Amino acid sequence: MTARWRPTDVGVVILAGALLAWVALVNGYPLLFNDSARYIDGGIRRYIPSEAPIFYGAFLIPLHLDGVSLWPVPFAQGILLAYILQATLRALDLYSPGPFLLLAAFLALFSAAPWFISFVMPDFFTAICVLGMFALYRGWTAFAPVERTFLVGIVLCGLASHISHIALGLGLAAFFVVLYWLRKPRVKPALLTVVALPFVAITAVLGMNLVAKGRLQLTLDGPVMLLARSFADGPAYEYLRDHCDQHHWQLCAVYQRLPRDSDQFLWSTTNNAWMYVPGKELRSEAGEITAGAVREHPEEALLAAVYNTSKQLITFRAGVDFKTWPEESRIVEVMHRFFPREDGQYEQSLQQQGRLRLDAINNVYSLIVLLSLVGAIALVFALRNATFTEFLLTITVALLANAAATGALSVVADRYQARLIWLLPLAFAIFLLAYQRQRKAAVMPSPQSVQSISGGDA
Repeated sequence: MTARWRPTDVGVVILAGALLAWVALVNGYPLLFNDSARYIDGGIRRYIPSEAPIFYGAFLIPLHLDGVSLWPVPFAQGILLAYILQATLRALDLYSPGPFLLLAAFLALFSAAPWFISFVMPDFFTAICVLGMFALYRGWTAFAPVERTFLVGIVLCGLASHISHIALGLGLAAFFVVLYWLRKPRVKPALLTVVALPFVAITAVLGMNLVAKGRLQLTLDGPVMLLARSFADGPAYEYLRDHCDQHHWQLCAVYQRLPRDSDQFLWSTTNNAWMYVPGKELRSEAGEITAGAVREHPEEALLAAVYNTSKQLITFRAGVDFKTWPEESRIVEVMHRFFPREDGQYEQSLQQQGRLRLDAINNVYSLIVLLSLVGAIALVFALRNATFTEFLLTITVALLANAAATGALSVVADRYQARLIWLLPLAFAIFLLAYQRQRKAAVMPSPQSVQSISGGDA
């Protein structure tokens, strides 16, 4: 493996990134979620939202030019992902410009990756965390020190951009530790780097919250998210039912009328917990109630976590969250405030017009994911190469960790798994490329045999 970059590689990565950003062009504007507002607003006004880390908001600042235009965001994200894909191929010793562009075109046409590249949300970084950590661990010697530092910075930004990414990073770090002891070659600096990354991300988020907010917490609303999950599953509801006569929680007066759905419990426009209990009190009560529910109903809580993780694993339709946002929503307010010159483009986009229908596309994506899973497993057995087996296991661990960090601890939502499920078609395409090269190498005569034949003719 080589650490050299050729000038043509830059152009190839830019071209691949442009291919992957096609959704924004078709939609007529980058895709937005209501939560996009907290990252855009927090970055421009330089504050840390209570609900999420600020690092994705900071990442956006040079891209939207501090409130000039959101159009650079999907193209920059496309180029960054294209670079990570190229780094992954280099780590696997498979990179060459032609096949790389074909791989990018395949992902652009037959995977959900382009939808998250055009999405102004930290979900864009989820797959980058996985691929970047793998590239650093297995391809350490393929990169010069400067490029390693660049990769570390990208992965660290991704991990620190969302709490679920930190959980994902911890799961992958544990997996790489096991891998290190099971298989050579062992590159100790690579292991130490990938293991340190999630802990550095945790320190960064905690430190930023401590300095800016005076609180040593990863997220202010984390206990409420856990309460919503436990309430929907049953343990927290049962704990409130059994203990409200002994406590004076404000939730006791209203818990029976709250919806038994974690998403509705948090965000229903007509009946959610925030409407009845002030935020400070709700956060305080949430931690106590959730902890008590787990203590009294450990088996029920564990079974619910396993069920929700399993459900999240198979819930991955793309574009379910790319809906029309009403005038009073936070994201529309942010668009009016910071991007008034692009208001018309956003309002006329397919998303905001309610014309972004993905049912047929999702049927195709689901079929490709299933076929890719089968094909990737078959090709791993055919290739008989431990590094490719490691890559598929890395993706498997990532899918499981992601499903547990979201479905078991928060909400089962299509977008959470869709942001990562496209790694299966990626693995299939990479293994197919490796298999073709292996077969080509097998039928080509070796230099020794050519010399022997030439000598015999003479």
